[in-house]
Order: sequence, then C-alpha cells, then structure tokens
Amino acid sequence: MNLKLGYLVFGVRDMAAWRDFCERMLGLPPAVANPDGSAGWRIDDAAQRLIVQEDGGDDLAALGLDCGTAADLEHVAARVRAAGVDVDAAPAALRAARRVERLYVTRDPAGNQVELFCAAERADAPFESTAFPAGFRTGDAGMGHAALAGGDPEAMERFYSEVLGFAVTERLSTRAGPVDIRGVFLHCNRRHHSIALFQLPSTKRLHHFMLQARTHMDVGRALERAGQLRVPLSLDLGQHPAPDGTFSFYGITPSGFDFEIGAGSGEIEPGGWKAMRTGQTSSWGHRPQWRLKWRIASALLRQRLRVRRRV
Repeated sequence: MNLKLGYLVFGVRDMAAWRDFCERMLGLPPAVANPDGSAGWRIDDAAQRLIVQEDGGDDLAALGLDCGTAADLEHVAARVRAAGVDVDAAPAALRAARRVERLYVTRDPAGNQVELFCAAERADAPFESTAFPAGFRTGDAGMGHAALAGGDPEAMERFYSEVLGFAVTERLSTRAGPVDIRGVFLHCNRRHHSIALFQLPSTKRLHHFMLQARTHMDVGRALERAGQLRVPLSLDLGQHPAPDGTFSFYGITPSGFDFEIGAGSGEIEPGGWKAMRTGQTSSWGHRPQWRLKWRIASALLRQRLRVRRRV
C-alpha cells in the first residue's frame, strides 16, 4: 500500500483573491469549475490538486489521501472502522466535486476532514506553466506536504500512524524566541514527509502547504515574483537540514496560512526507516519576517488568555 497526498481543499472568504494567487503567484493554468461551485487548480496531470471553495473559514476544509487501488482504499477504510473512527462513503455530489471515482470521508482527532480516495480524474492536456516551466515534483511522492497545527498531539500521531499507516520520519523539538515548537514529520512513501504535525501557537488548523518545484531556478523566480506581486513572506529563502534538505521560502496565502515553494527535497527509504530527532528547523536562511513574528505573538497571547480564563 502506497498512500500519497492527493489534493487539498481550502474553505475561503475571498475566491477572487485566491484565483489571483493561484494564477499569478503560483502560475497555475486556469481552474476547472466543479459542480459544487468550488474551483480546482492543477500542478501536474491530475485534473485538480488545490481545490478552493467559498465557506468563510479561511482554513483547511479537507485533505485528500490517494490510496492507490480500490482494494487499498477498502483496506484503509477498514482500518479506520476497526479503530472505532467513523468513516462514510461519500455521496455522488462530493465525488463529482473532487473528480474521483471512489471516496470515503473521516475526521482526524483535531476535526480536520480527511478524504480517502482512488482513481482521480486526469487532465486532457499536459501541464504547462510559464512560472514553473520545469513543473512540480509529484508522481509516486504525491503533491507535496501539508503541515497541521492543533489538536491533541498524541491522538493526532496515533491517528495518522496507527490508523492510516503513516510512519515517523523525524521528531522536532526546538525553541524560537518565546515559543516552544514540537513537531513530528510523517511519511507514507519516499517523500520525507507528506504530513507534519506541529505544536505551536496558531489560529489556523493548517500551518502551511508545500509544493515542490523541479528546479532551484523556479524557486528563485517564484521568490522574485512574490516581491513583484507584494505577496508577504513569512520566512525568507533558506534550506532545511538533511535528510529533508528542501531549498525553499514561505509566503502568506490570501487566507492567512502559509505556502512553501521548495526544490531539492531529499527522499527516504520507507522500509526499515528509523525515526530521527532534530532541534534544527533550517541549516541556513529561513529568517522570520515581521508578519510571522506578529502572527505568532498574537496566537501566543490568545493561547495565554484562554488558559487564564480556564483558571
């Protein structure tokens, strides 16, 4: 069984801003229009990878996991049921909106909707982008990664590892200014991580999503484009330490969570991999920008106020 991150669904307040972001900042071809009113953007030969729907949440609405075959999909759904977690076959309308043949819906312990699917629709033409002429790294490694924040960390890790079948690549423990950061990076194929689970102050369920360009030059061009379009950055250009090794920068989406554009990500051998520990988020660069510092300070203040109210 080889799981992959297949798509991400964002519930947003400003569809026009997201259309502008996807087509100008990310340089993606025009979106497909789905029957439920959502819009889906391509990054490869799949019909859609980034799905945007208007619901006012300005956060993650769902993440889609490609289970490969119909038999593997049934196997994963059975594991979820055996763990005592609700999992339901999706109605035809949702399957049509997601452009997949088979689909189950469940939720992780933080309440994030997790959609298990197989047989996604393919696009009728090759992917082309003047912004990313070399395209994105997807294929057997999936579309990139998603980093989630919030929820009971132990329950979240159990759900993604023991229930869905992910495995721990690396554990992070560090401190950034007044903030303790804990994280676990989970793999389900050769990608260093397809899901990351962070413990840090955040007002969003989704901390960031990452798209992997095939060349470092395309990352540089994207950073330059962000400056030209006045897309705010969270972390400037930098590189994560091995075995991840991603060369990347982080910017802020129209909904306030981050996106990461990277290249050169290392791959792992999943069979027999032994979880590592690190206290380092970056080998160089990735300096936090003022907007990120402000968001962290605001989230930390809200967190402390909630604690005081409970006391």
